[in-house]
Amino acid sequence: MHITDTHVTKGDDGKVTVEFNGEGGEAISVKMAASSDLGEDASVDHARELMVQVATFGIPDEDFEEARVGAEDDSDESLAVDGAPETCPTTGSFTSPNSVS
Repeated sequence: MHITDTHVTKGDDGKVTVEFNGEGGEAISVKMAASSDLGEDASVDHARELMVQVATFGIPDEDFEEARVGAEDDSDESLAVDGAPETCPTTGSFTSPNSVS
């Protein structure tokens, strides 16, 4: 999914929702507990980290590392339509998930 814009909403219940909108009406929402002083950029970064953890849940550490390196290689080579590097939610800090037996 190519992300076209991102919206951050802070609810009265103490939760923050980050919505990643893509081409063709696609959207992914991440709702998370967060402190009220968490800024929009930090909220987006945390939501991306959560998506990576969910996407890699149960993948053995070796496969996870191979997928992470492959994603970095792909993002280095991809360019958006305007010639700027395309952003990828799999870039940034990574914490290898625990393997599930």
